[in-house]
Amino acid sequence: MKEIINVSNLNKSFDTNHVLKGISFQVNRGDVVAVIGSSGSGKSTLLRCLIDLEKADSGTITMEGKDLMKDGVYASQNEIRAIIMKMGMVFQHFNLFPHLTVRQNLELAPKVVKKEKGEAMDERCEKHLAQVGLLEKIDAMPSTLSGGEKQRVAIARALMMNPDILLFDEPTSALDPELTGEVLNVMQQLAEAHMTMIVVTHEMSFAREVANKILFMNGGIILEEGEPEDIFEHPKNDRTKEFLSSITRK
Repeated sequence: MKEIINVSNLNKSFDTNHVLKGISFQVNRGDVVAVIGSSGSGKSTLLRCLIDLEKADSGTITMEGKDLMKDGVYASQNEIRAIIMKMGMVFQHFNLFPHLTVRQNLELAPKVVKKEKGEAMDERCEKHLAQVGLLEKIDAMPSTLSGGEKQRVAIARALMMNPDILLFDEPTSALDPELTGEVLNVMQQLAEAHMTMIVVTHEMSFAREVANKILFMNGGIILEEGEPEDIFEHPKNDRTKEFLSSITRK
């Protein structure tokens, strides 16, 4: 199946604040979708609804042909769990457990959720740490790592669950500029390996060079979507032009 996620007419409010207003889009297998837009446009809320960290109010979210939510009605808890186990999420602030080593952080979810144990899990842990360039840190504590290293560990941890899609919520915004590059390099390698990704980001170079689809959000709606060249070189909407112009000036 080519289509991996289909979102239709998704709405979400917090009290009187209507954050997502009828969001609809599709993600195909192997897509790298960059979600851009100013703060407060609903980008992070959208991701959190996709992975069931927030409950949407209405709409449909379909993952690999299975409905997480259809016409505002959620699937059963067991069905939801099975669907979101196919997704991994990397947060802005790493969310590593400070009292666990890097290895223990990576192996916790497979042990608890999938009841995994033994050599196969150890091998996968080493493989994913090598993938993000941090195998030598396998027994380190998070407090000894730089911000960029913590975020790369967080990516390796997400990969441990063998996800079909990775969601990234501003993965570099808490990092110094010099550490941003090492995280973006890992994400670019994942893209080259055809990992399906949805990335909320302010890194326009990543959006332009690595993504194959851009969603520009403003005021809780997708104002414009298309290939990077179309959005960056020939934006149609005045608000898109204004946003890209302000980013370029910074």
